[in-house]
Amino acid sequence: MTEAVASAQPVVRELVHADIAAWTQFLKTHPDANLYHTPVWRDTLAEVFGHRPLYLLAESDGKVSGVLPLYLVRAPLLGSKLISIPYDIGSGGGLAADQASERALVECAIAIARERKVNYLELRYGQPRDFLETMGFQKSEPVLISEMSLGPEEQVWAQVEKDHRKAVQKAAKRGIEVREAVTLADFREFERVQLQVFRDFGTPPYGANYFPALLRNLQSEGHVKMLLAYVDGGCVGGLVLFGWGKNMVSKFAACLPHAVPLRAYAALYWRAIQLGIQLGYQRISWGTSSRDQTGLIEFKERWGAVTHPAVLYDLPVNGAIPDISRYYDSTGLERRAWRKLPIPVTQWGGGILSRWFC
Repeated sequence: MTEAVASAQPVVRELVHADIAAWTQFLKTHPDANLYHTPVWRDTLAEVFGHRPLYLLAESDGKVSGVLPLYLVRAPLLGSKLISIPYDIGSGGGLAADQASERALVECAIAIARERKVNYLELRYGQPRDFLETMGFQKSEPVLISEMSLGPEEQVWAQVEKDHRKAVQKAAKRGIEVREAVTLADFREFERVQLQVFRDFGTPPYGANYFPALLRNLQSEGHVKMLLAYVDGGCVGGLVLFGWGKNMVSKFAACLPHAVPLRAYAALYWRAIQLGIQLGYQRISWGTSSRDQTGLIEFKERWGAVTHPAVLYDLPVNGAIPDISRYYDSTGLERRAWRKLPIPVTQWGGGILSRWFC
């Protein structure tokens, strides 16, 4: 959809190549912008998963006043859905300079959803957007997101709780060494760890082409950073960070079981904090946790993070809204069955499933 819709002010249309500079400049002015809002992420997601991006741009007085990244997700027999944005809950959604622009973007998204006859439209945010409920959206808060502010290293270290500071020191004494991934072989090292950890947790991975695409599309500009934990020369864990603008997002963290008592997670998290400070980021998101993951939430908060609900807004169009809480049920039949599969099967199957469950 490329035509301006509704009122003359603001004007909403689909992003075209000539708009990329103006879109990017607007992101630089917005404190909540992150990698997920950028055209380079649009291209990466489309390449890996095949979803059609529909990036909407609002203009007021000839200047960009809002952006809304959308993806049309389709699957045989299951239908289609329009999401902003898939593969993350709490770090995406639209950005706008004023509510008129944000409302105009949503109105355009609704028009596209109806035109495409999708099952439903879903907008995902890190903070509430109360006006969306007046537009017919159903609000839910299925998961929690933990975020922390960054500043001088001494100041950040002082707010880290004592047990975490000790864990960082213990990790060094127990032989944990953290290095930054550079090559595809390094990325594959983390993938090997992640596949085992995800299988044991019952979570489908993204497929074999995901990490090569991250390396190819994002590493040269520093938008992806992967930290790897080694002990006795072997990779035992890692953490993947996405950075853009003022914000860094922790996408994955995974360690092999025998590395957990060595405090590999503590070493990785602290190195991620140090890296964020060195690169000038002002905030880091440690991602989402289900409400029953109280231990994980507490682990994140002891670094100095603040936890709050991620907010989903769903508008049914031609289908029912799914119950996303099932995805986070670690005791469900689907997860229990997944844990019994061979790891190569989970990688192949995850690549298929993640095209719809996103």
